[in-house]
Amino acid sequence: MKTTLCRVTTKDLLRLDGALYEPDNCSKTAILHLHGRAGTFYANCFFEAMANTYAAAGFAFLAVNLRGHDQIADFRVGATDQIRRIGQAFDIFEECVFDIDAWLDFLRRRGFEKIILQGHSQGGCKAVYYLSQRNPRDVAALVLMSPADAAGLLKKISRENFKTDLALAQEMVADGRGEELLPRPIRGVYYVSAKSFADEFGPDSKANIFPVFEKGDFSKLENIKIPVLAFYGAKENLCVGSPEKDLAVIAGHLRHPNSKTLIMDGADHTYFGFEKQVSETVADWIKKKI
Repeated sequence: MKTTLCRVTTKDLLRLDGALYEPDNCSKTAILHLHGRAGTFYANCFFEAMANTYAAAGFAFLAVNLRGHDQIADFRVGATDQIRRIGQAFDIFEECVFDIDAWLDFLRRRGFEKIILQGHSQGGCKAVYYLSQRNPRDVAALVLMSPADAAGLLKKISRENFKTDLALAQEMVADGRGEELLPRPIRGVYYVSAKSFADEFGPDSKANIFPVFEKGDFSKLENIKIPVLAFYGAKENLCVGSPEKDLAVIAGHLRHPNSKTLIMDGADHTYFGFEKQVSETVADWIKKKI
């Protein structure tokens, strides 16, 4: 297996990094992995297993950073000395289109003709949103690992806190303080700027892809015309109901006949200890359905 550290520049001149793992034999199929909130292209425990398993199956695997990587991250702007501070704290959800565009173009330049988008948690939301904005003929399938209803989870935890935080975020943005962090972190973990909170959770949000909690608009998912594999671990802790109930809702909105949903017994949100199993599950599905 050949491993290459790689870098792209987005349309708005952000430099992003990733790692490409290629099988020894020439492959024309690649799996592009999109990390979740504050994730990276190297931190999750399943990356090594995926690289090895996908390569053995004849697929390349590209794990990448998006602009929402890490809690807070500084980005070099093009070839200049200018820095933009983003990371998940300052991420604007719909700008993921620039990032995914850049990585897909990278794979095309490397000669890959068939691409599978794979998104973990919030990365699944970004993958679905991207496909709603673009119609790339070379994206052949979509893999959703623990797709997240972030807004629903916050409302489930405390609808009153959600309303308070959103009102404060909108007020701060209106006052020109959108770059400031809200005092209450998301789920007690992720500090986020007012502008990012308002963008992700406001009434005009583009990020509400899997509105399981409120049985909302699933049209972006329903409009996907390629096979989808969606799954949770049985010990998933970020569902608004249970893994079985949330997945049943999502399954009802998958339109391609080769789509599939499953629960992975024993696994949690990060698939810790089940890295080989999840990798083999995805690889086997791709070989059979794509």
